[in-house]
Amino acid sequence: MDLGSSIRRRRKPRAKRSRARSSQARSSRAGTSWAKRSRAVGKAARTVIAIAVAGSVSGYVVATRILFPPGAPPPSLQGVPDVAGRTFGSAAAMLADSDLSVARVDSVHHPVIAAGTVIGQSPLPGWTALPGAGVRVTLSLGPEIGAVPDVTRLLAGRATRVLESSGFTVEVDTVESEAAAGRVLLIEPAAGTELALPGAVRLEVSLGPPTLPIPDLSGMWLDEAIAVLDILGLVVSEFDLRYSILNVDRVFAQHPLPYTQVEAGTAVRLTVGQAMVREP
Repeated sequence: MDLGSSIRRRRKPRAKRSRARSSQARSSRAGTSWAKRSRAVGKAARTVIAIAVAGSVSGYVVATRILFPPGAPPPSLQGVPDVAGRTFGSAAAMLADSDLSVARVDSVHHPVIAAGTVIGQSPLPGWTALPGAGVRVTLSLGPEIGAVPDVTRLLAGRATRVLESSGFTVEVDTVESEAAAGRVLLIEPAAGTELALPGAVRLEVSLGPPTLPIPDLSGMWLDEAIAVLDILGLVVSEFDLRYSILNVDRVFAQHPLPYTQVEAGTAVRLTVGQAMVREP
């Protein structure tokens, strides 16, 4: 039996165990080195983050306190009072008490509110505004005044249009008169009178002369027919004669025809029976 060979065979596993332990040692040293490097990197990162945070805080403080300091706090808002219905002086004083002012004044005519009275404002009551802000107010100039035009020479239709275009309202009454139909007889109030617009004007307009129906004169004696016409204010203009045996001096026809509406003084033409003349 070769002793040397036996010894060599027993030593070989020991060498393998040595190499394994050496490998484990190297691995352990490598792991320890990696952990140390990781801790070093983490510490460095934490240091950088701390420096960055500190720089950011310092920059914010410098920017907000030194470079761009905050301005003064905004003033409190004022409520806008209602100044409608007040005189201008009273409205201005009320705005001043609220730390406001009058920014602009407009004026318009109003049919019922007296001149100098506030009838509008902007901003509206109840809104808010900065102290010292201006409020725009509108004052009444009172009603607009217009003089009644003279339309006595015009016909009723045109007179009404002239008055309405001048800002008046028109009431028309008609009466019988000797003036031609449609003529303006009276203006109330009189032409030239100044009225607050829209003012009311009354016109009195002619219906023309009064008329009456002419009666039927047929069959009346001539003298009787003339008397009736005279009572009615009518006159006989001329006679047309017609030969007749039984109705001599009686009315046969008339013009205008019976029941025609005519004015007083109208001339009436009569056709009257005339006796027939016998030859000797």
